[in-house]
Amino acid sequence: MQQAVLKIKELGAPPEGFEDNVFPGDEGFPSDEALDLWEEYQDAADSIVRPVTWEEAEILIKCCPTDHMAGIEWTILHCIENVFAPEAVEDFRNLIEKCNSDMMKDMLLERIQNYINNRE
Repeated sequence: MQQAVLKIKELGAPPEGFEDNVFPGDEGFPSDEALDLWEEYQDAADSIVRPVTWEEAEILIKCCPTDHMAGIEWTILHCIENVFAPEAVEDFRNLIEKCNSDMMKDMLLERIQNYINNRE
């Protein structure tokens, strides 16, 4: 098991608001604690080595960002997608259904549906 995946498991889903249009000193600017969590999550996500195992994908699917994170959501999505196998579409759909993030679940389901449509 990769340490980066275990770190994401420990952190859980990152807090929302990463890309809000607020600046230091503005009302609603994230706390130092939230900023630190985002940085830890980003560092861990950037450290994941692909391919990931199915077990690692099961951890990541439950700790996805729930809103956009300057592209980090795509890093996590690609890690999860790398366990996809054409002969196991239903297993992959079942994995997607475990996703904690509606945003990420929708993206993964759309991408798997596009794959299926392109094969027909």
